[in-house]
Amino acid sequence: MSALSTSKKLTAILLIIASVTVIGLLGFAQSETLRIEADSWILQKFPVKEAAERFEKDHPEVNVKVSPKNYRNYVQTYLMVWKADKTTVDLAIGGMPNELSDLVASDLLVDLSDILKDELAEDKFIPGFLYSGRFAGENGEPYYPVLPFMGEVMALNVNTDMYKEAGLYENGQPVSADNWSEFKEHLEALQNVAPAHALSVDWGWNFITYSYAAGLLAMRGDIYGSNGKVLDFESEEAEQWLEMNQEWIQEGLAGKGTISDVNYGRNNFKAKTIAEIYTAHSRTIGAAQVLGEDSTTVMPIPGANEHGTIAYSHDVYIPKASPNKELAKQFIEEQIFSKWFQQKGFNDYGKLPVIKRYYDEGLTWFQDSVERILQMAKNSVYFPKYVDGTKLRDLMLEEIHPVLSGNQSPESALQNIREGIEEQDLDLTRLGYVEE
Repeated sequence: MSALSTSKKLTAILLIIASVTVIGLLGFAQSETLRIEADSWILQKFPVKEAAERFEKDHPEVNVKVSPKNYRNYVQTYLMVWKADKTTVDLAIGGMPNELSDLVASDLLVDLSDILKDELAEDKFIPGFLYSGRFAGENGEPYYPVLPFMGEVMALNVNTDMYKEAGLYENGQPVSADNWSEFKEHLEALQNVAPAHALSVDWGWNFITYSYAAGLLAMRGDIYGSNGKVLDFESEEAEQWLEMNQEWIQEGLAGKGTISDVNYGRNNFKAKTIAEIYTAHSRTIGAAQVLGEDSTTVMPIPGANEHGTIAYSHDVYIPKASPNKELAKQFIEEQIFSKWFQQKGFNDYGKLPVIKRYYDEGLTWFQDSVERILQMAKNSVYFPKYVDGTKLRDLMLEEIHPVLSGNQSPESALQNIREGIEEQDLDLTRLGYVEE
């Protein structure tokens, strides 16, 4: 065989190898996968899967895989896996900033600040929701390891039909109580028409921090104790807030079902057995799908008009361990922050869009309530983001639930929480950025 013939064969072989390599690379590019995990309730109430389909249509080289994540213990799971620089998810959806503080403190999340530009610049967002996810960097500068995709405010969700029947309806609106004494009088009137209870406060594991803090804020205009940094577990108002809730339950005016069933309040509200629930504002709009828009509305508890309420968000975030960080950012920009995605969350379930311009048109109902809810969001604060925020929540559950069950005094519960913070050496360093 001549040298020329051998050379031709070698060239042919190299061309085949090159072609196979190119085809392989193209195939790899076409099979690039973006892995998304979201709470199951988010997959039910937000069109995440439809967003995935739209993203795939716009980007044929991408395959988007959507899976549910553990609703309660996802932070612990992510901590363990992401600290090992491994991940099964590129984009996580769901979780409130104070819950995600453990991930931020361990430096496991991508800074998403570069998304906040042009039509997604900071001033385009509702501040109360955006700033709930704003953390302080190493040098104290603000940055965003998480971004909100929907907002909520703590409010009294009321059955207007029961208010009418109880004689608490004037000038086309339910009568709002001016003080706590009047609030109890209203509960007593509502108890006469409510099949089960006049009230349910969300004291389950998923709301206990917000229900506690929102009551404090309404009563005293502040949620922090004497050092100005740690949540207040020492004031007269803190004890009074727990005392009132204990008394309402003992007197049959309020139910305690959320201790064991986080859906107790809203399910009974929808079933028209409870007259009002203190929880996220969106329960009103969710219930309206069953009761009718005119049968529900949102009101403040006493003091909230003056002092404000607690606002919070659920967020999106990207682990540093992800190999597809930029693709995940692109999904957030193109889908999560799109008008159709944001407004569908409100129109179907009352979850507030986080971007101002999406309130201009396209919202299908509760137009009168939206302005009131937004005003509440504007006049609000967010729960502090502590390093050991999850442990603090668990300590509150351990001590406050016995108060509601009548097995412990509010005074003892608050003392036990203060002592527990010391004994467990909880790190209550605030990670959120605070304006000077």
